[in-house]
Amino acid sequence: MQVVLVGTGVEPIPPTGYGGVERTLAEYADALRRAGHTVRLVQTVRHRRSIDEYRFAWELGSLTVRAGEEVLHASTPVVANRLAQRHLPYVYTTHSRHWFLRRSLTDRWGAFLERRAVARSFTTVALTGRLAETMAARFPKRTRPPIAVIPIGVDSERFRPGATPGDPTTALGVGTVIPAKRWEVAAAALRGTRIRLRLAGPTPDPGLARRIAETGPVDLLGEISDDQLLREFQGAGMLLHPSGVELLPGVVLQAFACGLPVVGGPALVGLVRDGVDGQILPGPDPADPGLEVGRWRTAAVSLADDGDRRRAWAQAARIRAQTEFSWASVVERHLPIYEALLRAPPRPRKR
Repeated sequence: MQVVLVGTGVEPIPPTGYGGVERTLAEYADALRRAGHTVRLVQTVRHRRSIDEYRFAWELGSLTVRAGEEVLHASTPVVANRLAQRHLPYVYTTHSRHWFLRRSLTDRWGAFLERRAVARSFTTVALTGRLAETMAARFPKRTRPPIAVIPIGVDSERFRPGATPGDPTTALGVGTVIPAKRWEVAAAALRGTRIRLRLAGPTPDPGLARRIAETGPVDLLGEISDDQLLREFQGAGMLLHPSGVELLPGVVLQAFACGLPVVGGPALVGLVRDGVDGQILPGPDPADPGLEVGRWRTAAVSLADDGDRRRAWAQAARIRAQTEFSWASVVERHLPIYEALLRAPPRPRKR
């Protein structure tokens, strides 16, 4: 199988720092090669800004793909729409929060691009069943495009438990410090406890980062290397992930692989198995804003105090990372889609 993976035009593949989609593409490409397939990565990086995706997509006008021999796979809506404009059949994996979040003009534009990318794809890959159901509901039944549910994977050889158990009084948070991640909830929940939050991720808004640090016991680590991130996973007793909007966060899979229990909100329903490898907490209560913080405090303190539960959840999480979320299984689930695309007759061009 020969697969052409088209990048984002924003970060290198693999990224030198933060870059979730680029990291996923790099690991997936490696998994394809290990399985004996040929991979061609298409990526041009300029200023590492999100707007660069548009120029990168425009330059795909010169991209050549051997029909019936190479499978074209896109992972961003601007790129996918450009491929559709050129009448190139492609598989599309959506990583966008815009299926769930459409508050601003930017959100609505992103949602528009996503819907067009899905409608024009040969098959679209949704990372979760919840996402697949949401996407399907946006199309009339008679014109609903094919959607397959395939998660991203995690490198469970690299991300693995440490030689000794992590510190139960250390909670880890990983992700960009932006309002949607709701880090202030975790910080406020740990105030007055013996647990400290170590927060790793870019801080594009220093003011927001400062306010979160003032809310509770928080160490702001900023953007860190992969080696340090692994040490942080192995040194912590739990992962706290209060984000309000998620698809399939790779950081949760990395935590699973490191044998780290995960406490999250409703955005992680279907990913974290409540009472098996972590805990799912209710979302905010508009009538009682303090209730959510109290729930997070109770969950974190209870988990820190219960070594048997931490060990049981850690073991279940590790096993799941090695099976359900192995990159080898992700590759196998893509192959029937690729084979069908290679066998499909050319689509007539729409006028």
